[in-house]
Amino acid sequence: MNKELTKEQIEATKKPVGMWHSIAFGITDLMGGGYGALVGAYLMFFFTTFCNLNPLEAGSIIGLAKLVDSITSIVMGKLSDSFWRTKLGKKYGRRHFFLLIGSPLVLIVYSLLWIPGVGYLYYLLVYCLVEIVVTMVMIPYETLPSEMTTDYNSRSKMSTTRMFFSGSITSIVTLVGGIVISLMGDHNAYAYTVIGITFAIIFSIAVLITYKFTWERPVDVIKAGMTEEEINEHQNLFKFLWSALVSYFSTLRVKAFRQHMYLYLLGVTAQDLFSGAFVYFVVFGYGLSTSTASWLLSLGIIGLPLTPVNYWLFTRLGARRCYMFYFSLVILSLGAYYVLFLMHMTQGMLIAVLAIVSTIYLFFKGGAYSIPWNVFPFIPDVDEIITGQRREGEFAAMMNFIRKVTSGIAAVFLGWILTSNGFKTGATTQSPQAIQAIVYTIIFGTGILTLIAIFFAITFKLDVHTHTVLVDEINRLKAGGKKADVTPDTKKIVESLTGITYDKLWPIANETEKVKPAMEND
Repeated sequence: MNKELTKEQIEATKKPVGMWHSIAFGITDLMGGGYGALVGAYLMFFFTTFCNLNPLEAGSIIGLAKLVDSITSIVMGKLSDSFWRTKLGKKYGRRHFFLLIGSPLVLIVYSLLWIPGVGYLYYLLVYCLVEIVVTMVMIPYETLPSEMTTDYNSRSKMSTTRMFFSGSITSIVTLVGGIVISLMGDHNAYAYTVIGITFAIIFSIAVLITYKFTWERPVDVIKAGMTEEEINEHQNLFKFLWSALVSYFSTLRVKAFRQHMYLYLLGVTAQDLFSGAFVYFVVFGYGLSTSTASWLLSLGIIGLPLTPVNYWLFTRLGARRCYMFYFSLVILSLGAYYVLFLMHMTQGMLIAVLAIVSTIYLFFKGGAYSIPWNVFPFIPDVDEIITGQRREGEFAAMMNFIRKVTSGIAAVFLGWILTSNGFKTGATTQSPQAIQAIVYTIIFGTGILTLIAIFFAITFKLDVHTHTVLVDEINRLKAGGKKADVTPDTKKIVESLTGITYDKLWPIANETEKVKPAMEND
């Protein structure tokens, strides 16, 4: 370690996070949630209906863009963590610089995506740029709770506020989308252009607000966890990329992070399938309109007043019990969708019952999706006791990297399923085989992934109690405490979170052990 933190430096990391600061932080997830909602609900449908692309071509655009962007994720986390060394990083902040330049770029590239009838290569190029710009903003953004405070409740409040904005925009996107489509017509391609540009403006403004009213960990605090050699290190591009790869994959040695990723990826990949297929499901499976599908997706907004309930449950029950509860109700809701598909109901009755089922599903799906973002700010603390460093950006990058890969696979899979089962581009009706493929994908694909996630949730240990014990131990070690003085209970908890024996922690003795995957205690 370079040095122990002074009292002033420790206090700098304890600046109180008020409600306004939580709002200013959370508002950028209007883009995080809204961007995903727009792409999930409309993009493949837009491509296959108005851009003369078949489902496999549409899926391949999303899949290839996610693959390209996964490389951006690898670079972005390491770049953000190291950006404090540069003049721009020192002036604007290693995280905030990317928020500042990302705001206008989001407005430009996202508006260009929703132009109908241009061609495959255009959409591929623009969507790649969209993914890259969004990642350039979101990876630094996701580190801010860990940058701004070490307090568990403050971080939970920030994450809950973030999820409020994310959940609200998810519903608002489809509500506004349904209204615009109803006004401009189900078969008017430019309705999607209006929707895209409207939300591009909102996303751009939100990022600027976060830039203006949040802060970062001081540079001297960053340096305090590093050796002189690490502080003065300069790398060429190849060495930088290689060290980034090694460092990113070393994040997987943290047991709590591996478990977190299993749960996160299973949950969100399940939702990728659901979101990508839902409009098709409603239009061709139930025989309803696109605007009705949008309206049904918007019903999740009814659950927003209950967002504090999610926060209360998370802080009282912990992530493990919340995961099990929410995932179980998601599966029950999927069963209800399937039963409704098998029944023959009048259109009015069908829409009424679908509204009830969709409200329940979207609320509990939103709750399950919020848990990983409540958990994520605490993961770098687990890593800190292993390495003695703060690597929020690298964990955010690794999380985004794997997420992009699975998201791309889900899009290609959905496109392949539809194409191989005879889905016809631009058609107003589909064959029974194509409809069956849509139904089975959304019900059984989503359901099986969610069921697997429940089994992983059973073993998840990170909660308010174990995190408090962990942070207290880190602070004891920072203050010069000896590892030999650790209590048996603390040692057991720390080892259960890290997956590494206590003797090898704080910091690991040599570079070989730093990158060696440690899977004991899994």
